[in-house]
Amino acid sequence: MSDWHVLGAGAIGSLFACRLQDAGMHVTLLTRHDASSQRKLKIASDPPRAYRFPQQSTSASEDHGTPITHLLVCTKAWAVADALSSVTPRLGPDSTVVILCNGMGLAEKALPLINGASLVLGSTTAGCRLSADDELIPAGEGRTDLGGYRAGMAAPTWFTHWQMSVPECRWLTDIHATLLAKVALNAVINPLTALHRVENGALLSAPLLSDTQKVIAEVQALLVASGAHLTAAELPERVRTVCEQTARNHSSMRVDLDTGRRTEIEAIVGWLLRNAGPRPPETPLLSEAFQAICHAESSSNR
Repeated sequence: MSDWHVLGAGAIGSLFACRLQDAGMHVTLLTRHDASSQRKLKIASDPPRAYRFPQQSTSASEDHGTPITHLLVCTKAWAVADALSSVTPRLGPDSTVVILCNGMGLAEKALPLINGASLVLGSTTAGCRLSADDELIPAGEGRTDLGGYRAGMAAPTWFTHWQMSVPECRWLTDIHATLLAKVALNAVINPLTALHRVENGALLSAPLLSDTQKVIAEVQALLVASGAHLTAAELPERVRTVCEQTARNHSSMRVDLDTGRRTEIEAIVGWLLRNAGPRPPETPLLSEAFQAICHAESSSNR
């Protein structure tokens, strides 16, 4: 069985640490803070399931020379580069790095920091909340897709272990289309729910339905301008389905804005606005939402 290190053990990182341990893998949690030797987690279920993980601080010099063979990165998008920099000396051509984060443009930031390691990108629809006493409260098992940074990469041997304990886990030979579809979806739902402080389902009815439809059209125009016609065509139905299935949920961007934390707006909307080809379309509502969230972030950090 493979040894895995998890960098970014928040709600999703902790959930996947538990899933990998369920498959018999040895899992170590990495933290940038001084860490105790073990961390206890539990998953809310009947009966509750308890887990113990060894922890390492990325600032502990004695760990810097120990190679990491398999690394799962579940940080916020804006933290990926700094997080990887903290473990760069422990990565090499025999390592594998899996980035399971929101947003686009993360692979390009990661590649110079992983010393030739194999890079795998992922997307998950699993939902989870981490309570103050380290209890994981899942909000649906979701589906998880993984694929190589370079299209056409075959599933590695360790992927079999993931399929043992990660629900609906698939290996895709072209993960980039899946990542783009998720970014497009998040670009519609996250900014609107964050700015209006509403649950996801509120986007499907008055007074926000009109704005939702306009932002969908703007994101579609960006996708078409970059050549992603199928993703653009599927976007309205994807937004409707996700808003219905997660009607009572709060988007991560809304939670981050409400709690004064940095959001992932740059890796989601910022990336889309910058990568729409040589003749980007007009996106008045989406651009306004982007600027408003950036301003709210800077105001809360003063």
